[in-house]
Amino acid sequence: MPYPYPTLWPDPALRHRPRRRWGWVVALVATGLTLACAAAGGLAVVLVPPVLEQLAAAGGKPGGAPSPRPGDPLSVRQAWAKERIDAALAVQHKALLGGDERGYLSVVEPTATGALDGLRIQFHSLRAMQVAAWSNRGYQPSPTGDEWTVRLSSTPCFVVPTCAESRTPAVMRWRVEDDRAVLVHWEPGEKDGGAPWQTDELVALAGSRTVVATTPVYARHLPTLLREAENAAKVADRYTVGAVPARYPVYYADSREWERWYGGKLPDWAGGYALPVTADRYELVLNGDYLLQAGLGDLMRHELTHAASLAGSSGGYGAWWLVEGLAEEAAMNGAQPTRYEALAEVRTYVKSWKRDLALIAPGEQTPDDEVAARYGVAYLAVHRLIARFGFAKAMAFFRNVLHQRREPALAATETLGVSWAAMQRDLVDYVRRTAG
Repeated sequence: MPYPYPTLWPDPALRHRPRRRWGWVVALVATGLTLACAAAGGLAVVLVPPVLEQLAAAGGKPGGAPSPRPGDPLSVRQAWAKERIDAALAVQHKALLGGDERGYLSVVEPTATGALDGLRIQFHSLRAMQVAAWSNRGYQPSPTGDEWTVRLSSTPCFVVPTCAESRTPAVMRWRVEDDRAVLVHWEPGEKDGGAPWQTDELVALAGSRTVVATTPVYARHLPTLLREAENAAKVADRYTVGAVPARYPVYYADSREWERWYGGKLPDWAGGYALPVTADRYELVLNGDYLLQAGLGDLMRHELTHAASLAGSSGGYGAWWLVEGLAEEAAMNGAQPTRYEALAEVRTYVKSWKRDLALIAPGEQTPDDEVAARYGVAYLAVHRLIARFGFAKAMAFFRNVLHQRREPALAATETLGVSWAAMQRDLVDYVRRTAG
């Protein structure tokens, strides 16, 4: 579930000076705070499996599995079909990295127009994003009449040849003809929508730390998006807890794509989100309908910090304040807490606050100004944590809670040498004192 800021808070008609729109900084998209996708596994350096490398070198020609005979068990038929599908995938892999569109589509049945159109879009988008490596996870074809159904999980690496897995699913149906697998159906594997590069033809620019992509409607914004993303990545990299992401993918959505990319279904006021596609890889989606250039830097720093700090984490109970507070600390980029835009809302909120950081996460029905206040409480608490214990110890506490799943009561003693009760009391006092 998302923990978002309303896009139009405060109402623009009430502004007396430029202020950050809270919808520009939308919270981490995850299932609760447990980050359920963390079960997907650890950081993986993605390379093409050796069998596909060998097949690609051999021109995608199968040769090991014997042709099935009547009465053979399913396992024999599967091994035979899989070898031929692997050979076709090897042809696609070589063509994708070589920029050969005709070769990429050569494995598709000429009359399968849906598969041809979808894979043509995918090819162009991946090439625009400078795909440098492609891998497929193991699969087992399932018989569907005279065809074979495959659910394939794939990972593109952009610009550089190694990256964390994304496991982006696709559903395929293959038919084996004359000892060759022919693709007769392809579609993204997510029920409500796939990755942006699966569903829409994209234009993109790459920098030293980020890759930004959008639809042709927003192509003119790519230089601005890349500049802001690169600047934000320099900040976000400082908050990396595990391995530094090879590249941060950032997608800028048109209104139609916003409703579909990665399933959509976010609140109308959402301005963007950081999505954990696996436990080790986060990708950003920004809502082009709402974002203005003035707030882009704040949003980028906030969301890229999620991607940097949470990659490889498994979540932690009651740690919403820590997750979002750290991202807001990055968004502020060294500005003094007294310049935080929601101090007035924080001041109102703390009058009735129960002084428990574990309980400040907003819900779906939380009023807009109170949402901003709760983010402000989280920010001020993390700012105080860093100021009191130093950046290195504060990040060690973050790692202990979010990556090693330690209760804050234990992590405070182990990492900071103070009791959680005393530490929380100090953080709460600072929040109330700073908010006035």
